[in-house]
Amino acid sequence: MTTKPELQTEGSFVAGLAAIALFIVLGAVFMGVSFPAPTGFGEGAAITKSLGAAMFDIAPGAIMGEGETAVPGEGFLVAFEVIDIVLVAALVGAVMLARREVAGESVTLGVETTDDDDMAVAADGGPGGDDS
Repeated sequence: MTTKPELQTEGSFVAGLAAIALFIVLGAVFMGVSFPAPTGFGEGAAITKSLGAAMFDIAPGAIMGEGETAVPGEGFLVAFEVIDIVLVAALVGAVMLARREVAGESVTLGVETTDDDDMAVAADGGPGGDDS
C-alpha cells in the first residue's frame, strides 16, 4: 500500500524566506541597472583567426588576410575560463549524484552482491566454485 507524500516543513521556512528575499533583491538590482549599447565587432573582424593567434602566441598580423582586422583575444579568456569552471562543476556534480552508497560502500547500479558460491563463474565462462 502506498502512502501519500507529505510536505516537509521543518526548518525550511527560514531558507525559503531567505531565497525569496534574495530573488527580490537581485531582481531589483537587475531591473535598475542600465547597460551600454552593444558595440559588436567592426567590419572585417577576424575573430577566429585572432583567437588562434592568441592561443598559439602568433602575431595576429602574420595570419590576417587583406581587409581583416584583429580582435584582442584577452576578452575571450575570462569567458572561456568561466565556462570551463562551470562545466567541470557540472560534471563533478553529475558524478556525485549518480554515485550510490549503502552503509558507506559504493554500490554499482543493477548489480546485486550475494555470498552464495553457486553464483561463482570460472575464468573461462563456465560454472565454477568447485572442481567438478
